[in-house]
Amino acid sequence: MGYRMSLDSDECMSTGRCVADYPSVFDFDEDELAFIKEEIELSEEDCIRAARNCPSRAISVFDKDGNEIPT
Repeated sequence: MGYRMSLDSDECMSTGRCVADYPSVFDFDEDELAFIKEEIELSEEDCIRAARNCPSRAISVFDKDGNEIPT
């Protein structure tokens, strides 16, 4: 494994897809913007799925070496 995600809250449109799909990873803050609750290791497939399902493209995925994975 070793994949990680980051979320740019400035790009978040609050659609909630990430929260609905991965409630153990994402949640909303008091401004209704998504954030990553904690670093939970997900499979590469799940990380990419979360990023691709984000309509605002606010989620980025990185491999264990810190290289961004195209989604």
